[in-house]
Amino acid sequence: MIGESLLTQEYDLSSLKFVTSGGSTLSEYVMKIFKNKVDASIYILWGLTELACYATGFIVTKEWKNLCIGKVMPFFELKVVDTSNGQLLRAGEPGEILVRSPTTMICYANNPAATSSMVDAEGWVHTGDYGYYDSQGFIYLTDRIKDLIKTKFHLQVQPSELEDLLLQHPHVAEAVVVGVPQEDFEELPRGFIVLKSGAPVEPEVLQRFVNDRVPDFKHLTGGVWIVKEIPKNSIGKCLKRQLIAGQVTRLAFC
Repeated sequence: MIGESLLTQEYDLSSLKFVTSGGSTLSEYVMKIFKNKVDASIYILWGLTELACYATGFIVTKEWKNLCIGKVMPFFELKVVDTSNGQLLRAGEPGEILVRSPTTMICYANNPAATSSMVDAEGWVHTGDYGYYDSQGFIYLTDRIKDLIKTKFHLQVQPSELEDLLLQHPHVAEAVVVGVPQEDFEELPRGFIVLKSGAPVEPEVLQRFVNDRVPDFKHLTGGVWIVKEIPKNSIGKCLKRQLIAGQVTRLAFC
């Protein structure tokens, strides 16, 4: 991340006044690290290719809260529904975020099945993003539905919560948490960590750091892997499938 990169000491960034954040949620920890190094306003944007433009946006101010992606843009509608039955949810209740607007795509070319699974009969786009809105109309994106970790007794764990905790440890440069499938269909949360230069390699310490701060069902029972780097695609998004499959250079683990 730019806030912790040594390159910030090599270049004069005083002319940088405005940056955008998109593609994933911005945690409070990452935002504070950035603001400590760069005196620039941060504009959070969220949208989908299927919407043709951004659906929410907000300039980070004192009103901003952790994982907030702003308010709904003009000409957009947004609602949150229960992932199990599609029922409309109220403020503060997490579920799948659905969006509707005149810019929504007509269809996926020559793929009606994919289109119907993405856009319903009323024109609502099922984003696959998990989150909620508050009483002031601010929207919070907590995770992708497919990334939620299903532990014992059907309890769900949000990877972003554990990742944010790991990033608060002074030895951690990057952190990603995924669910590792088991034969009984349970998933175990496993943390993948890139350490800061010169930091001691102590996966057990990092595992305990998280486990001491969360309920039992959120423990990193899948262990902690110290890795050389986190696999990413061309635009910097983490390739979680590779992590789940263990396709990574492991330096140490517990």
